[in-house]
Amino acid sequence: MTVIYEEYRRLSLNGEGELFSRSWKCESPRAVIQIAHGMCEHSGRYERLGRLLAEAGFAVYMNDHCGHGQSQMGHPGTFSMKPHGFDFVLGDMKSLFDLAEAEFPGKGRILMGHSMGSILSGIYADHWGRTLSGLCLLSPPAPNRYVGLATLLGRIISRSRGYDHFSPLLHHVTSSSTGGTGSPIIRKQWLSHNMENIVDYMDDPLAGFEFSASATVELCAGLDEFGSKRWGRNVPKGLRVLILAGGEDGCGGYGAAASHYFGQLKKYGVRDSEMHVLPHARHEIFNELDTREAEAHLLGWLSAF
Repeated sequence: MTVIYEEYRRLSLNGEGELFSRSWKCESPRAVIQIAHGMCEHSGRYERLGRLLAEAGFAVYMNDHCGHGQSQMGHPGTFSMKPHGFDFVLGDMKSLFDLAEAEFPGKGRILMGHSMGSILSGIYADHWGRTLSGLCLLSPPAPNRYVGLATLLGRIISRSRGYDHFSPLLHHVTSSSTGGTGSPIIRKQWLSHNMENIVDYMDDPLAGFEFSASATVELCAGLDEFGSKRWGRNVPKGLRVLILAGGEDGCGGYGAAASHYFGQLKKYGVRDSEMHVLPHARHEIFNELDTREAEAHLLGWLSAF
């Protein structure tokens, strides 16, 4: 199947600069998929996955979230130079679905988020789930006991030093589940077993940058909402949901986070939900040495759309 690749540029909801997006499409898609990428990376790292899904019959769209990739807007690692940065990212996700609707009217909407993107996607579904046909959470982060401390520190630092200021102390507090010691390449091995993927990540000038104090505050607030015992109560009961995670992913509590979110969905009556923890995978399940199991679960779930 021929894959049509396109790029888009438009103003971000934060009003601070140009938002970059890309798509991988087939001619007559079964549905539209939006993928929300993770923290400190960008949509270009999803080239293989985007093409895989387009070849399976879907139109796939992605933003570089504000402060990321080609949407840095002069403040890399910072959602906005004013409060409510996460809300701007969510608004940009809504506008991307609008763009897709203009190109493919009436097609179902599937939202797929990896890591930080799963936080955004989970919040999106809790607020606007009635506009979605499906939700897929990839490697969702575990609720973090340091969220309160990180939020307090981040607010103090961003107000006194600026919204785009990076704090090594705050970085240390928030990276306890993924830090490790040793050389930079060793510290990144939580991402996957695939050393080629890790080297590519480290060599990528648009990935692995520092997150600002204000962005950390926004991320912690999002994780607090997504990871709470209240999340899921507003997710439509009939929404189809898939959760995929790695059993060796420290960021996801080695599968515990996936179980938490799955439990929340069941508690609130979201019946058509399923979860798979891949026992030998780390955080980036589609950049692992063997991605066949993850791809089979995802394509099998998508076959019903």
